[in-house]
Amino acid sequence: MHVMIKIGKYTLIYTAIIFMLILIILFPRDAQMIQVNGVMEYHYQFSWETYYESVSSYFNNIVENKSLGGTRNHFTVEEILAIFLPRSLKVIVTAFIISLFFGILKGILDFRHSQKKSNVIGNGTTFLFQAIPDFFLIIIILLLVISFFPFIPIFAQGVWYEFLIPSLLVTILPLMYVARITSSAVASQEGLQYIVVAKAKGLSNKMVLYKHVLKNCYSTIFSHCSSLTIYIISNLLMVEYLLSYQGAAFRLFQAIDYRNSVSVGRRSNFEPELIIAIAVSFMLIIMISQIISEVATDSLDPRRREKR
Repeated sequence: MHVMIKIGKYTLIYTAIIFMLILIILFPRDAQMIQVNGVMEYHYQFSWETYYESVSSYFNNIVENKSLGGTRNHFTVEEILAIFLPRSLKVIVTAFIISLFFGILKGILDFRHSQKKSNVIGNGTTFLFQAIPDFFLIIIILLLVISFFPFIPIFAQGVWYEFLIPSLLVTILPLMYVARITSSAVASQEGLQYIVVAKAKGLSNKMVLYKHVLKNCYSTIFSHCSSLTIYIISNLLMVEYLLSYQGAAFRLFQAIDYRNSVSVGRRSNFEPELIIAIAVSFMLIIMISQIISEVATDSLDPRRREKR
């Protein structure tokens, strides 16, 4: 019951966020180039009537035409999503699994080496990767691969393994995030009564760690699933753009149609309906991970099980 209430709250919160996102994206962008004293000037005038018409026409199109809208290439938004979203989902799911599995292993390694000179390899590398801005780190790795490992197909397109390189690049920082959480969770269990009893029974430190300590840490680790997903999606936006990986994030940048200058007579390729659809898709992925996180935490936390 406690979990269902929380899921209901998350649903309401994300619904409100999605609605606000739609209102922001549909904000009127129409402007005019007017000649004033022989000089072309950029003029913008906001109109509530235009804003209301934009929002109402969007929802009317969904209700009446059962469609999310059209795009610049005369495809429907649904058709574009069916092409580009699965490619991003491959990267997100792969990165999530790798980050969680190897992040836990890295966190255990960090904890076991925390009191040794080899701690530089453990916590040292974790701190180092987390201290470097993700955008800068990804660019450095790409430059190193291009310069010293040109045989690695980082820009592969149209092959079954095209999602692997983007997945690995997206994974680096989320993996370190999970490692930090795991190391802290394991360290917080140190010295507790059940550990003392287990060691008194003659169990080795490794057996105590893997059989008892980790079991009590899983609820803490899985409670960060939504944060991990947000981390992955934020990195996905950069990686898809830098590698020209044809996923939903890459198509999102195209739909925004950002320009540094204004050209007279140029038609805008801004696609609000597609931007909304992709943004909502990412929001739903985050919401699902939040629900999975809550269910997993409730199932794995012994204190919550006792209250049921």
